[in-house]
Amino acid sequence: MADRARPRTARLALAGRVRSRLPPSPKSRFFFFGKKKKQTENGVAGPLNPLGEGSEPQFSVSSPYQVKHPVHVDFNSNTGFKGLPKEWEVMLRGNISKDEVLENPDAVIDVLEFQSNIIKQEAQKKQDQEAAGDASTLPAERAITLNELVSKEDPTKLYLKPKKIGEGAAGEVFLATSVGTKEEVAIKKMTLNAQNIKLLTAEIHIMKESHHPNVVRYFDSFRVEDKLWVAMEYMGGGCLTEVLEQFEHVQMKEEHIAWVCQETLRGLAYIHSLHRIHRDIKSDNILIGSRGEVKIADFGYAAQLTQEKRKRNTIVGTPYWMAPELIRGQNYDTKVDVWSLGIMIMEMAEGEPPYMEFPPLRALFLITTKGIPDLKEPRKWSQPFQQFVSLCLEKDPEKRPDANQLLQHPFLQAAKNGEAMVKLNDEAKRHARAAVELPF
Repeated sequence: MADRARPRTARLALAGRVRSRLPPSPKSRFFFFGKKKKQTENGVAGPLNPLGEGSEPQFSVSSPYQVKHPVHVDFNSNTGFKGLPKEWEVMLRGNISKDEVLENPDAVIDVLEFQSNIIKQEAQKKQDQEAAGDASTLPAERAITLNELVSKEDPTKLYLKPKKIGEGAAGEVFLATSVGTKEEVAIKKMTLNAQNIKLLTAEIHIMKESHHPNVVRYFDSFRVEDKLWVAMEYMGGGCLTEVLEQFEHVQMKEEHIAWVCQETLRGLAYIHSLHRIHRDIKSDNILIGSRGEVKIADFGYAAQLTQEKRKRNTIVGTPYWMAPELIRGQNYDTKVDVWSLGIMIMEMAEGEPPYMEFPPLRALFLITTKGIPDLKEPRKWSQPFQQFVSLCLEKDPEKRPDANQLLQHPFLQAAKNGEAMVKLNDEAKRHARAAVELPF
């Protein structure tokens, strides 16, 4: 796997690269779901404390609010549960086997509750959009030129000791020191021409207005002769692809994948809140910091949704990570980034995205006609993990959750912190160095 050929578009990564609980007894395990409510208004406490401080008892009759659905494991039932709501039974059938229910009842209840909440949220969102009009918060279309975005200062006086650390089809990357902050920064140098100036202008505009802990920081940009210099945050851990290239020796566990997914989703939720689509989420564009931070980079294919263009239909991105609706040239929105995240999860789990062994055109055909194949070793992965992947790779974008909804998924409870990612990244780099130093 270490010497695999990755036929993907060479893109600059600004980091020195160019390019469970034991199941309880079935007799005693019960699940209750439904929110508890406590009232503390006008000196009247909730049902657990009917006397408010300094008040006489007060009684009133109201609608039932604390409806409970007792659910317990049942070996004799068809699903493995007894007492499930009918809509949960429908979701369970054909998706999770009875054996899996009996083995992991807690996890199954978690994912069922999550999916039920998603359905309710989508219905509410649709109602809200119909009531308010879904274009009410979209920005208006606005033309902007590159000269409006670039600084007039001399970058050679602001950033010292530039050292080339990588190059690719889009240009070169240098590591330099900021005179003002003394921090190391990455400077991306790209040749300007009539073909790319519009795309680069859009990329710089989006980067300049993006401020989030899970998005690579933009500092400034400069026009130097026929080149565009872009100064941004240097991510010392490299890009996620560098870890995956050592898949033969270093594999990501669920805690690592959950961490990357959580941090990426936080970044995507922010980007999507600004009505923007990244359109190129993949391991190459996920950068890792020296403390295990995870940040989204490379907005070269990003698009801004506006009142005039509420959806897009342009076919752009990297083939193996493209959503079906994008490939078909249908109208699409921010949900295409969620699909790409799902493919990236497959990358992290198996070392490369599905259909990587085929040429891009064949891969696009298979994605739209056959869908995405199942995980090669499903027993290796937990039920919440498998359902999380399945939700990301839902072919119907209307049923595919958005980034904020996925951030509530129980799988992400496996995420710990960046320390585990640092250790994994260091191990991958050791194997990479060892491979280079091997005698031939």
